[in-house]
Amino acid sequence: MKKALLLTTCLLAATLAGCGKEQSQLYDRGMEAMEQQDYVTAIGMFQGAIEARERLAESCRAVGIAYLESGEYDKAAQAFQDSLDAMEHKHEAFQKDVMFYQAEALRLSGNTDQALEVYDQMEKTFSDGDVYFSRGCLYLERKEYDQAKADFEKASDKDKSYEMCLNIYQMYQDSSMKADGDGFLEKAAGITPKDAEDYYALGCVYYYLEDTDQARTALEKAREEGSAQALSMLGNIYLKQNDTQSARQVFEQALGGEEQAAARNGLALCDLAEGNYDSALEHINSGLASASGQDRENLLYNQIVAYEKKLDFAQAKTLMAAFLEEFPDNDAALRENLFLQSR
Repeated sequence: MKKALLLTTCLLAATLAGCGKEQSQLYDRGMEAMEQQDYVTAIGMFQGAIEARERLAESCRAVGIAYLESGEYDKAAQAFQDSLDAMEHKHEAFQKDVMFYQAEALRLSGNTDQALEVYDQMEKTFSDGDVYFSRGCLYLERKEYDQAKADFEKASDKDKSYEMCLNIYQMYQDSSMKADGDGFLEKAAGITPKDAEDYYALGCVYYYLEDTDQARTALEKAREEGSAQALSMLGNIYLKQNDTQSARQVFEQALGGEEQAAARNGLALCDLAEGNYDSALEHINSGLASASGQDRENLLYNQIVAYEKKLDFAQAKTLMAAFLEEFPDNDAALRENLFLQSR
């Protein structure tokens, strides 16, 4: 939730700055520091702007975000309240954005009751899918499952999109409540796709429902309509169906797009399935050159598997130790490490 909120920062600030006000140097320098993730400098700049009462509502919001990123959640929550209090003109998008941040800061500070009060206020004013989804996530975190489900139902009714249903499913999945999330996938399956992005999302829905035939049909359609995202998932489906030849063709096609690391990982999986371990390692090393996030985690894990398959357990153990230091919560790696320790 926090990540999604932070993506709105520069866009909303630019929108408000276009209302005829001169930009203050302090505010601009604070924004530059934020971009460099230098939150100490950013806080100092924004506090200076606040003292000068320049772009007050925006400066209070900005210093709140800097406090949020610095882990000073109580200060962040107060700054967001100051931003709301300083608003001179009604601006619903700005107000909504600040209240989302305020609720997040309160949640992270442990004041979940107050965070719920903020969402309750938002429901009266905005009452859209994002508000219900966010409050549902908080109820889920508090293990108030009936309230969470009620809000998620409202969210998916207000926002009848694949994205909303998939987001709700992911929240349940992360809470080890996949069966509860499946109901929202089934709801998403009833949405009529309109373009390549929709067909890709529908493919994801069926993939998570473990209906590989329907998933493949939707992803093939997405592929036909130009979706680069569909390629990696389609390749994974072919792999599940033990059709490595089709999977390889899809991953090779994906090499020409933006998902180079995922494509290399897919080709490595094809090689592992066919017993070509050295080739798998070549693809993994190529993928790691540009990989980050989940792609990096997948490639590093499959690198360990490749060395295991080559019976080079010493190298596999060395790589596993480094992997678990970087990704200590990877369940598959934790299980695999138990096996390695016995070798």
